Amino acid sequence: MPRYFFDICDSKGFHRDAFGSECDDFEDARTTCQCLLPDIAREDLPDGELHTVTCDVRDEAGRLVYRGRITFEGTRDPSA
Repeated sequence: MPRYFFDICDSKGFHRDAFGSECDDFEDARTTCQCLLPDIAREDLPDGELHTVTCDVRDEAGRLVYRGRITFEGTRDPSA
């Protein structure tokens, strides 16, 4: 089973995945990335109103095979 690495860049900095995870194939790795992003963004939300979280997926050879990015932006209604 191939191993993929999920490197995260969030408000706390860059976090390189040194261990990776076994995935059935590329589609499984892509789905894993897409599931990770909202959870990580949700953890950052109490710190402010603008958050972008990026997840780079690398294969066993170290090649970037997928990049996922999620952005949350909140603004208060000025009339409130």
